[in-house]
Amino acid sequence: MRDDPEFITRPYRTVDRRAVRAIYGSDEFARPQLQRKVPRMGEYLADSMSHYTDYEPESVFVAEAQGEVVGALLGAVDTARCEGVYRRHIRPLLLRRCLAGAYGWPGWLLPVLRTEWASRRTVYPEVDLRQYPAHLHIGILPVWRRRGIGTALMACYEEALRQRGVAGFHLYASSFHPLGVAFYRKLRLENLGQFEWRLHDGFQWQRVTEHIFGLRLG
Repeated sequence: MRDDPEFITRPYRTVDRRAVRAIYGSDEFARPQLQRKVPRMGEYLADSMSHYTDYEPESVFVAEAQGEVVGALLGAVDTARCEGVYRRHIRPLLLRRCLAGAYGWPGWLLPVLRTEWASRRTVYPEVDLRQYPAHLHIGILPVWRRRGIGTALMACYEEALRQRGVAGFHLYASSFHPLGVAFYRKLRLENLGQFEWRLHDGFQWQRVTEHIFGLRLG
């Protein structure tokens, strides 16, 4: 845990789940107009990230300020295992909830499916999971950004990985969020490559550049 005059960082607790879902249920960079039109899309986004809190909570860290969770790092020590959990548990959950009407009007899924189909033609650089087996996502409420929370969460995660003897980690940062790309470059992470992909935002196609960063801990 790390203390700061404004916030503290600490391991995730089960009672944090609702707050973490709220942070990751926002699509403010990729499809903000579509989410404003269909707010329940946030439930889908939150469910799609739930494998971290529900299946590997020991690799999740949060930032707390004024008694509220204002940021969260979702981590996975073994990326291959995490992908397996997603296929076996999360993808069926999304389908069941969609068919049950949990996400409201299903028409908004069309751009998501179109993006998924387009991704089949994307050439992805291969990340060496022997050197960078872990990965992470960081989400911070807008009003609390640029206050050192991201750096503090990264420090917590890196320390936890070192204690567990993990060889390294990698992450993705898209051109939708240039401040995020700049943040990871400032941390002097290794540049593992980049690639372009197409996203349909519900209104038109957009071309996105995805940057891959990593750090070896051995």
